[in-house]
Amino acid sequence: MAKQSKRTIPTLIYQYQGPQRNVGFVLSPLYIEESVEVEIEDMLFIYNEDFDYIRPALDCAFPLTDPRTGEEMKALDPCWENPITKEVWVGILSELDQQLVTDPELRIFLNRFTVWVRNHLQLADGIEVIGNL
Repeated sequence: MAKQSKRTIPTLIYQYQGPQRNVGFVLSPLYIEESVEVEIEDMLFIYNEDFDYIRPALDCAFPLTDPRTGEEMKALDPCWENPITKEVWVGILSELDQQLVTDPELRIFLNRFTVWVRNHLQLADGIEVIGNL
């Protein structure tokens, strides 16, 4: 019997070269009203060092209101769940699209990220950013 490969969360890498599955952020489609089970293949992992190129655009969106609890989220929590609605992502994606970048590899990384987010926002209510710091 052939051994089945273990399912893993896809990883988006720009420059990270450290140990596999180190500190970083998992992004997952967010469904507020519906109880949709998100498949592991629909998530995305980005190492903290690479996430630093995306984080300023996210930080500009805060403070936000948690769409599930109504609680205020003062800043992106690198240790917990950060549910961000589709409407907020529109501004974040615009910021990333307009970011002046001289390194072509960084532009490719940012484009891959924004394409991933846009594809998942077609069905989801938002994207949840979950830190593991």
